[in-house]
Amino acid sequence: MAVCDITIVPSGGSISNVYTAVDKIIELIKKSGLKYEVGAMSTAVEGEPGALFELAKACHEKALELGADDVLTTFRIHESRQYDDTIGGKTAKHKRS
Repeated sequence: MAVCDITIVPSGGSISNVYTAVDKIIELIKKSGLKYEVGAMSTAVEGEPGALFELAKACHEKALELGADDVLTTFRIHESRQYDDTIGGKTAKHKRS
């Protein structure tokens, strides 16, 4: 199991509203069936590394399909065999109850 962080910033072309485009990309993440958590600036997703890499690629390509001339994709992944490598495992102690 691994956790990744995906940020997609589409611009130019027929992208008149970045938020609308990002909403469509988040829909793609929802349809992936992977556990995810939308944040203010990125989306965290957990799953097997191969699935996460494929999802990041699909999100990047979706921005281009939506008409962007430019797409900035930031993708970070962490896999640990030693620690609880889930979204909840990384954030539970920092959340307010």
